Amino acid sequence: MSYNQPGPYGGQPQQPGPYGQPGPYGQQPPQAPQPGYGYPQQPVQPQPGYGYPQQAPQGVPPQGQPPYGQQPPYGQASYGVPQPPAPDGGTKKVGIIIGAVAVVAAIAVGAYFVIGSGGGSGSDIADDGPHKLTTPGTVLTEYKKSDSDSDTMTKDDLKDAESWGVKDAKDVSAGYEVKDESNPLGGKMISFGGVYGTIDDPEKAVDGFFAFMKKDSKDENVTFEGNPKEYKPSSLEGAILKCQGAKIDNSDASSSGMAKEMKVTYCVWGDHSTLGFVMPMEYSDIAAGKATDPAAAAEMTAKFRKEVRVKA
Repeated sequence: MSYNQPGPYGGQPQQPGPYGQPGPYGQQPPQAPQPGYGYPQQPVQPQPGYGYPQQAPQGVPPQGQPPYGQQPPYGQASYGVPQPPAPDGGTKKVGIIIGAVAVVAAIAVGAYFVIGSGGGSGSDIADDGPHKLTTPGTVLTEYKKSDSDSDTMTKDDLKDAESWGVKDAKDVSAGYEVKDESNPLGGKMISFGGVYGTIDDPEKAVDGFFAFMKKDSKDENVTFEGNPKEYKPSSLEGAILKCQGAKIDNSDASSSGMAKEMKVTYCVWGDHSTLGFVMPMEYSDIAAGKATDPAAAAEMTAKFRKEVRVKA
């Protein structure tokens, strides 16, 4: 069959249809059924997401072969009703999620500047000697580091840290992710930031961290829920750990099929050497407006701390 014949939207085709009838466009449908296709031959209507074909097909394509190498839009048994190509919506939603939770992480970074401004007592937390924070390539078996190490404070900020309770302060931050190649919303991640040096009162540092985050969130469409709650998971040793929930206004992106509010849970630990912020999340939960269970987040944070905190 020649593909140089006129298209079906102009003049009549020069060759008859495959069953002795005129071509399929503007004429009666073929008298014999078309094997492999679920519908009679009719003029091809543009499907959403496909647009108009670049060339009009002549006659009927051979059985089992889509026209011109494209997927068959006629409803073969293996494809069902034709659907437009997926617009990669899962990846787009993940981008929205990461962008929104980055706001919470940014607020957390700012909280480092007020360590020492809160209340509480760290006298019951044993000092196990100097430690520092690291960002290994893999944590908790399956999480891979997705961001390179990056300082979140300037040199002047770190120097000023001595005035608010952390001596010889240094900071680290990283993101960790588990990807699901078949379903972007099936992935999960951990946002991590921390500072290490010498901290005289760990609980005072943790309380100061939470107090600043709540204060600094007013202009960022983030609302912190309730008050920080202390957790004592079995894997936590020599530190105080508190968690709190937050809601992120997502009304601008709700048309993408996501919840109008995204909820996150974050935890903060403090000891005599380190203070760390951990925000674990599963993309499917965040997209549906569901937060990580605080007790589960606390357990994960305690285990995470063991893997990033090493002797100095």
